[in-house]
Amino acid sequence: MDIAELGLFVKRAVLLSNGWSDRGLRRAVNDGTIVRVRKGWYSVPTAPRFAAEAFRIGGRLAGLSCLRSWGIWTPETRKIHVTVPDAARGLRRPHDMRAPFDRVDGYRYRVTWNDAAPNRHASFRWRTSVIDALVHVLGNHDRVTSIVCLDAALHGRREGGAGIIESDLDEIFARAPHRVQPWRSQVDGRAGSGGETEFRLLALEAGIPFVPQPFVEGVGFLDGQIGPTVFVEVDGANWHDNPEAFAVDHERDILIACKNGRVLRFTYPLFRGKWQFCVLAMSNALVDDYRLAKQTEFPVFPWRMQPRSASCKPRVGVLDGR
Repeated sequence: MDIAELGLFVKRAVLLSNGWSDRGLRRAVNDGTIVRVRKGWYSVPTAPRFAAEAFRIGGRLAGLSCLRSWGIWTPETRKIHVTVPDAARGLRRPHDMRAPFDRVDGYRYRVTWNDAAPNRHASFRWRTSVIDALVHVLGNHDRVTSIVCLDAALHGRREGGAGIIESDLDEIFARAPHRVQPWRSQVDGRAGSGGETEFRLLALEAGIPFVPQPFVEGVGFLDGQIGPTVFVEVDGANWHDNPEAFAVDHERDILIACKNGRVLRFTYPLFRGKWQFCVLAMSNALVDDYRLAKQTEFPVFPWRMQPRSASCKPRVGVLDGR
């Protein structure tokens, strides 16, 4: 039987029980068709690199690294996140199964001793489930990073990919630390990207109302609506930095203007680096919006801007990427 069908990382005894022989295993390792990742454990050369490194250490991909392996949008992270059982001993170096895990490896790999034995199912041998990964994120990261990941997981499932459904939040927050419980009310899976969620949270913190993904007839969905006639687009370079996307974006802006509306566009570097200017632009646009009370065809927007918080700058630790 194929190693990938047996869980990608397979114990020698399991392979022997499925028709392999020791001689066949040695030949396959010498030929490079399979690899030995740890003593008595085998995989294939095409196994995801970070998964193989986590397994060689003695654990599984967790947290941000795990979510990314499922195809769920996450903030950038400087480290590979690995979870091992709380009683784990004999951790190895990620690139050398003969050497013990070294302090220097900690600069690249973040190991946590919280992988419960009952959760180490064969189907998730090299990574945790999405739910486990989100619990891990809530226990180890800041508010914005956590909500971004939860939003992305909800959105991913709605789009037909890996992720979670609304009711999964009950289990996730039941297993999460007490300090994060207030964050649940801020989770909203409508955003199309993590940057949109980050922007929404910052806007709400500054007293600016924000409804994700409003639909405008003849235009389609926009990233956000902050007033009766004012909309926001949060532009990531991956999706908007080409001539075709540029033309589509500006045609949509003109269509909104034809309906007596206005679109404010913010790039990731702009709102992350100059948030105070973004707040000022939105605040001024909303003052005009409320004063003019224009006739439009837009979705009804009953909320109004609240007084701004003392600081317009993002909190330290936003999308910490640890």
